[in-house]
Amino acid sequence: MRTKRNKDGSFNVWLTREEYRELPRHAATTQREIAIRLMGDCGLRVREVLDIEPRHIARMTDGRHYELEVVAGKDTTGEYEGGKHRETWLPVDLEATIHRYVTEHDLADDEPLVDKSKRTLQYWVEDAADAAADEMVDDDYRRVSTHDLRRCWANYLLVEENVSPRIVMALGGWSSYDAIEPYLAAPTEQNIIESMEKTVL
Repeated sequence: MRTKRNKDGSFNVWLTREEYRELPRHAATTQREIAIRLMGDCGLRVREVLDIEPRHIARMTDGRHYELEVVAGKDTTGEYEGGKHRETWLPVDLEATIHRYVTEHDLADDEPLVDKSKRTLQYWVEDAADAAADEMVDDDYRRVSTHDLRRCWANYLLVEENVSPRIVMALGGWSSYDAIEPYLAAPTEQNIIESMEKTVL
């Protein structure tokens, strides 16, 4: 886990995929797990999580995968009014968890999956991170914020999986590479070795 202290005393945290997976695993309820995974597996901002309803999930044209409609996405100026409408990738196993949750709680298509406040979601992440810190004996987890989950998602796709920046920008709602660049951690030595071994020079 890599951390960087900001001028205001807060931290930016870059988690590996394995480190990130400890957070939904330590979520106290299914709803908390869904909220955390919408940020860490779909790249949603906190405010966007609160806008998600069952009707925003659709099967993709291949019949096997799912997409999530983000209706009120914030644009890179920080504005929600007229923000970017987009579709992002929804992992199949997360769709199954959401479907089970919707069925068990008899949610209507236009009811929010997470009818809470932004602060509540922040607390859920803090709570899961504290539990992970205790179990993993790693206090860096206690520095993890909701925004770090989106950072982890973008960094994983771009640096670890070499997904095209254009695709990540479209899925995450960024309008320029400059907007996404701060989310990236420097590549590790292993990233460099694996990437360059595949390159014929």
